[in-house]
Amino acid sequence: MVRLLFLHIILWLSAGLAFGQNPFVELEVNPKTIERGQSISITIKSNVDGRVDMNLPDEFIQSGAVQNGMSSSIVLIDGKQRNVRYNYQSFTGYFEADGDYIIGPVLIETKNGTIESESHKVKVIKRQNMISEDPSKNMNQIIFGIIEQSKKELYEGEPLLLEGKVYSQVEVLQVEGFNSFNFDGPSDNHHLTNPNQVSSSYAVINGKNIQTFRIGKTVLFPEKIGNYDINPFQTIILYNDPRSQYPSRAKIVSNETKVKIKPLPSGTPKFFIGAVGNFSVSASLSNSNLEQGKVVELRVKVSGHGNLHNIEKPKIYLPNGLSFYGDPEVTDSVNFSARGSEGSKSFTYFIQVNTSGNIQINPIKIAYFNPMTEKYETSQCKIGMLKVKSNGEEIQEIPVVKKPEVRTPTMQPYITERIGIDHSSNPLFRGWQGAALFFSPIMLGFVLGFAVRIKKQNQVKATDKKMQVQHRIVALAGINKLREENANIDKLEELSRILIDFLASEFKVAKGEISRSFLKSKSANEISEQDYEKLIYIFKEIDSMKYGGSILSSDVSHLKDEVERIIKTFEE
Repeated sequence: MVRLLFLHIILWLSAGLAFGQNPFVELEVNPKTIERGQSISITIKSNVDGRVDMNLPDEFIQSGAVQNGMSSSIVLIDGKQRNVRYNYQSFTGYFEADGDYIIGPVLIETKNGTIESESHKVKVIKRQNMISEDPSKNMNQIIFGIIEQSKKELYEGEPLLLEGKVYSQVEVLQVEGFNSFNFDGPSDNHHLTNPNQVSSSYAVINGKNIQTFRIGKTVLFPEKIGNYDINPFQTIILYNDPRSQYPSRAKIVSNETKVKIKPLPSGTPKFFIGAVGNFSVSASLSNSNLEQGKVVELRVKVSGHGNLHNIEKPKIYLPNGLSFYGDPEVTDSVNFSARGSEGSKSFTYFIQVNTSGNIQINPIKIAYFNPMTEKYETSQCKIGMLKVKSNGEEIQEIPVVKKPEVRTPTMQPYITERIGIDHSSNPLFRGWQGAALFFSPIMLGFVLGFAVRIKKQNQVKATDKKMQVQHRIVALAGINKLREENANIDKLEELSRILIDFLASEFKVAKGEISRSFLKSKSANEISEQDYEKLIYIFKEIDSMKYGGSILSSDVSHLKDEVERIIKTFEE
């Protein structure tokens, strides 16, 4: 069920506010994954005057008053920064039932028609079971705080949920100056709630009706195994003091607690991507019908919750005839909740097709560790077949040269006469016997085998030459495609990638092996001293530009010419 919320906005906009700005309305919902009873903030932004209508689920319970105001922000429009002014309304609320809910869209009726915002999906999950000390042991204090945590022991990479809970035997009026927990070790922390927004409830402890509220919910990802302390949270409470006519303030310091971070079990699977949680994988090709030599995009999407923001790229094993073209692009849609980081992370691989025909790419597999089952689990998906049209330039596979067969020595007849043998005087090589031996099947097989071997060696040399020419053409084409409108830092990164890819292909090594020491180890036949000095100069210039502040277009253009010149020297 959905109810229509009518928010009446009376916006007194000056002529300067609306002038030169396109009408817009935006809806912001934060966070998008919440627990039952957890506060959620909804904000409507607009630069037009009118009545606001908004769809809200029946299960949404609004808490607190609606706040109105005016603000401005710098946005990028047509490549230029512009100051956009707008009015906003914000309010909070919560859900008491699990499920997926749609908030929005927001509709604003104006004299020129109706404008509409996007809608947002909110996922409500059941409240995490939290571990805490027994509050009944602290009833000698008027107000006290206790740290609650999702687990006392967890695996490396597993998220830890922390939350403060305050108990008060007097009426709390206000919360001030919250100072969050301190994890005594390296960790990646993300706050899930605004500590200034709390909602109170009541609990019966030792027969007394006690006011309680939760504060400072945080999810963190410990980065090392070991035993760690979680230091207390602190806050200032304004409360009604029954012994005074005026409100009093009290500083609350909670208890401290501990947590143990365990290493992942042994036996890591081949396709493990460093994921801890619950995940799935899907994949798709940008095009299944293309011409030989073209590049196709393979988009692999990993979805789930856990340490999604820290996962590695999936391992892709390509069949013969396909090769990666550059590094994959990574995009993510991740938000943080009580289950860690969740959403999806996409990896776009660029694959060059060097052969023709129907090509089946292997299924994409990922392995992850599931803390619930305490086991490594696997998710996989299939990919459609590539149908590649030939361009008439088939690249033959380089044949594997077999090592000479080593035969076990056998006993030979012992020769006692004439150590030197004159084969010209040997009757075996004279007359019709010699001719019969030369044209025998054994001798013909030997000759033909030798000829085939020479032909294969020539094919290998021709294929090597063709591959060398191809990767040089690709590198030069990449340099020519560097777009002038791109930022200088982006062009610099792309130029560095092109050069490293070229050198890796030239020396037939992995890209990670290209370094100054590797280049220095090459012989003069592989790289001249002059070319080595030029390459070191280029790498130094790239580093100094990347980390030296502003980057001039003229410097990037000069460096581009130098990279192009060094690539062309390898053709000579």
